[in-house]
Amino acid sequence: MPLRVREFMPLVLERATERLPAELRRFDARIRFVWLQIHYWTPKVHYEVWLTRKTGRIEIGLHFEGEREFSYRWAEVIAARMPEVQARLGPEVELEEWTQSWTRIHQTIPYDPLSEPLAEEVARRLAETITVLQPMVEAERANVPAELEALAPAKRSGGRRFHRRGRRPNSPL
Repeated sequence: MPLRVREFMPLVLERATERLPAELRRFDARIRFVWLQIHYWTPKVHYEVWLTRKTGRIEIGLHFEGEREFSYRWAEVIAARMPEVQARLGPEVELEEWTQSWTRIHQTIPYDPLSEPLAEEVARRLAETITVLQPMVEAERANVPAELEALAPAKRSGGRRFHRRGRRPNSPL
């Protein structure tokens, strides 16, 4: 039985969270109809699942959506590690300029009718992407120059734009 987008995206989030190692289960997430975003530090560096019927693809990736210098700095970090990234996530993973100031590393899969098996596949790929890339992001965060750090606003507190997702450290999931 096909799923609706409003059923599919929360299922992807739930299943991806279950697949993540315990230390990566605390994040902020938001779902806006055809996309899901997860971030750990700033919304300007977020993982995304984006359903694009128009192209017939589902994108799964890590986006850098800050000022040009900020986004390109992160793209350079990932570019240096692309052989490792592709060895772990597959040769179809690409790093690219998306807009004049944003960059992303992503892969796409066919947009089939939304179903539980497709949600499982997307969740698996999202969890793998996070598991491979987030340690790289965390390792590099301390090396981001202060002037670039200032270009990425700190995580908002008290707002409704993102909601806290994840478990307490001692929780079974």
